[in-house]
Amino acid sequence: MYGAVLNSFTYENSGGNGAGVIILEHEIPDSEKQKIAGEIGLSETAFIKQIDETHFDVSFFTPLCEVELCGHATIAAFFYLGHEGIINGLNETKKVYQRTKAGMLEIEVNFKDSIPQYVLMQQSQPKIYEELEGVDVTKIAKSLNIEERQIGLEGHDIKSAIVSTGLKDIIIPVKSRDVLNNIQADLNLIEDFSIEKGVVGYHVYSMERNQFFARNFAPAVGINEECATGTSNGALGSLLFMKKITHGIMEVIQGESMKQKSLIFVQVSENNHIMDVRVGGKASILKNIYF
Repeated sequence: MYGAVLNSFTYENSGGNGAGVIILEHEIPDSEKQKIAGEIGLSETAFIKQIDETHFDVSFFTPLCEVELCGHATIAAFFYLGHEGIINGLNETKKVYQRTKAGMLEIEVNFKDSIPQYVLMQQSQPKIYEELEGVDVTKIAKSLNIEERQIGLEGHDIKSAIVSTGLKDIIIPVKSRDVLNNIQADLNLIEDFSIEKGVVGYHVYSMERNQFFARNFAPAVGINEECATGTSNGALGSLLFMKKITHGIMEVIQGESMKQKSLIFVQVSENNHIMDVRVGGKASILKNIYF
């Protein structure tokens, strides 16, 4: 086993969200993966075992538990595979596949010369499970320490909703970037409501001049706040596409209030009533890990 710690979704060569990546020569027990993820101590660690030239088994562990899919750890994993030459290309985009508990998903690794530049990951078919109203909105507002009237998107009729492209999140619009950045989250209440609704956490967003901004809270899985989340922004992009608020291509800046500004690219398209959702970004290697 060997690997690295990387930042995914970097913005102007800084920011991004840290993830561990471990390359497995043979499968190891989940208990060992959990122990390693806890020792690395980042929000997620990806464990990769190559099946063949273009297919990889990938599992994801937080310091507390396994999750079905993780966007920023996927970006880190496949950027690292490109860096190590396990996936290789020359001025091209290589398509490979990851087998996860969320399904078999396509990955695109873009190379300039032979150096990986960015990674796009396909997500599961999006699904809106529930739009939240009434007492649920009251609970959300209380847990974010904002007023109910501050929930919503100016100029658009869109509710908070439970959406998944691999992991369920509550996608919550707020009226402005200032409201977003000044949220003082009650993590205990967010955890309680997340457990009640069977979701990973909250993805709170605002829109300013067609630019999207977001914050993500997932204390129920041991993550108080993340500065970049791929799957959550995939769910956000899907929801906005289905509500005809975007045409399918958008960028999300996340982590601004954490002083770790990150950039996530989201691409949504539809063909024969089947939606294709991809999330991508850049990554940088912080340090290598050896066992």
